[in-house]
Amino acid sequence: MLLDNKVAIITGGASGIGRSTANLFAEHGAKVVIGDIDEIGGMQTVNEINKHSGNGIFVKTDVSKMSEVKTLVEKTIDVFGKIDILHSNAAINPKVNALETTEQIWDDTVDIGLKATWMLAYNSIPFMTQQGSGVIVITGSVHSIRGYAYNTPYQAAKGGVLALTRSLAADYAPTIRVNAILPGAIETPLWEKLGITPEEAKKSANMCPLKRNGQPEEVAQAALFLASDMSSYMTGSEVIVDGGLTSIIQQH
Repeated sequence: MLLDNKVAIITGGASGIGRSTANLFAEHGAKVVIGDIDEIGGMQTVNEINKHSGNGIFVKTDVSKMSEVKTLVEKTIDVFGKIDILHSNAAINPKVNALETTEQIWDDTVDIGLKATWMLAYNSIPFMTQQGSGVIVITGSVHSIRGYAYNTPYQAAKGGVLALTRSLAADYAPTIRVNAILPGAIETPLWEKLGITPEEAKKSANMCPLKRNGQPEEVAQAALFLASDMSSYMTGSEVIVDGGLTSIIQQH
């Protein structure tokens, strides 16, 4: 029970990494608040948590809007009285290069993937500061540290997220710890939306030393580590969960 009696906000918790993290946090004793624009998926996550004797609620949230982020945080305080853990995890990933990126695509990607993290921190940090403790876990990506083709707005957002992690860590230590997770190729429902074929998935798997794609549960374990006291001497850091993808130069 690494998170016994802790209260955690998780955005993007309706599916994939967010859902797996929400379930794992609840298993370890956390009360979980899911913020997501996907009402059906968000309620499914909460139902899974509550079915297994956990304690979760869903707050429909468009994380690109300050007013809705503020409501998410205030609802958490109203229901549970505190915020111990903030896991900023929502993102979208349009596969476009710079010239294919429209202003709308850019704004949506950066607002959901980067600006939302700042807005969540902006609204949560005053409560964490008042209670004298808090942990922020931010989902970045291997795109935060490496270049990949046809990902211009997503790469910009994820690069910014890693810089924001360090900035928040510097500003709010020692009261609040802030760290990032950088997942590699993780098989989530987003893959279907992106139209990734089995052949493309296999090619992705073969690019990393472990020769397989990751699962959401494996990223959730890293989130649990960063959210708990197991990482008590870490802040401003990133944990890479990518099967070794970014550690090698591909030679064949």
